[in-house]
Amino acid sequence: MKIRLQGHEKFSLRDGWITKGLMQLSDKPNPVFSSDNAPDVFGIGSNMVKSLRFWMKAFGLTEDVKGGVVLSEFGRIVKENDLYLENIFTVWMLHSNLVKNKETASSWYVFFNNFDLQEFDKETVMNSLSGEMLKLAEDGSKGISQKSLGSDVDVLLGMYSKNKEFNDPEDKNSSPFAQLGLIKQVEGKKYDRVSPDKRIINEYLVLFEIAERFETQESVSIDTLLYGENSLSAIYHMNSLDLNGFLDRLQDEKYIVVNRTAGLDVIYKDKEISKWEVLEHYYKA
Repeated sequence: MKIRLQGHEKFSLRDGWITKGLMQLSDKPNPVFSSDNAPDVFGIGSNMVKSLRFWMKAFGLTEDVKGGVVLSEFGRIVKENDLYLENIFTVWMLHSNLVKNKETASSWYVFFNNFDLQEFDKETVMNSLSGEMLKLAEDGSKGISQKSLGSDVDVLLGMYSKNKEFNDPEDKNSSPFAQLGLIKQVEGKKYDRVSPDKRIINEYLVLFEIAERFETQESVSIDTLLYGENSLSAIYHMNSLDLNGFLDRLQDEKYIVVNRTAGLDVIYKDKEISKWEVLEHYYKA
């Protein structure tokens, strides 16, 4: 894979940025990010404009086209249903898209998919991610820039860790991802990987992930869904007990059929539904 580091210009996503971006974009190409007056349009500095463009693409909200940038289908749905990111479901969807976007947000992909320590510090994360990236990089890679990787790790930990700097509701520089409760700063420069509050995760998140897999396959293994690449344990820190509870709920709602006969543990469709329809169903419910 092609490794990309530090597209964020050293700025983590801040409250209100996504809203600024969504309000300026539509399904028609818009060159606003590259225009001279972009800082005035968005009300942020020029380097922050570059950062915002990166984040919008990394979250799967936009696509680069001839003539500028357009909203993706996901971006359209978010703009129409949760422009101000008031629903934590939307933040989960942004997070899911980000950590699966290995070519735009390589550090996020590798951290959530290939780094499994429960307790760590920045140095530990950098050593692990550097090694994993070299394994995943395209042939001919000359190595990983430690400066750029260090910037990524700083931004990543700052985005997700639950501490005063990133959790104060009055702090306009705070990140909306701290509320997911995936990483906790415990003391000094040490962090813990933690499980989020079960009340902020629902079955539609699971259904979205399943529907995404149904785009390329007829059935989904529960084991692969929970522990494979871009797994629910990696993205949501979900365990087997919680996943099976969500699967039972989705089966009761006639979205899926779960076959646990003879240890098969396989999920099949009960009705045709795309991942975008899952989002529409959730927001319209």
